[in-house]
Amino acid sequence: MANFRNLPATQAAVFEEIATGNDRGHNYSTIKALLRKELIQCLRVPTLMPSGIRVDISCYQVPLDIHIEWCVWCAEQWSEGK
Repeated sequence: MANFRNLPATQAAVFEEIATGNDRGHNYSTIKALLRKELIQCLRVPTLMPSGIRVDISCYQVPLDIHIEWCVWCAEQWSEGK
């Protein structure tokens, strides 16, 4: 089971942003820490630019099993009044 309680504040904030759909503009050292903890994953999305150049764009997401654990953890925190 993932441990969300012990995340440093910055990592917790970025994890929450990614879990709710905002995967852009975060400090890369924080992203790397979350990747190492396997709380997020990186997807390379091949994109064709208008100029015809192909680039890979990195997108970050929370794996479904981790996202479900996080939702359960959030519900427990809410029900405990924390």
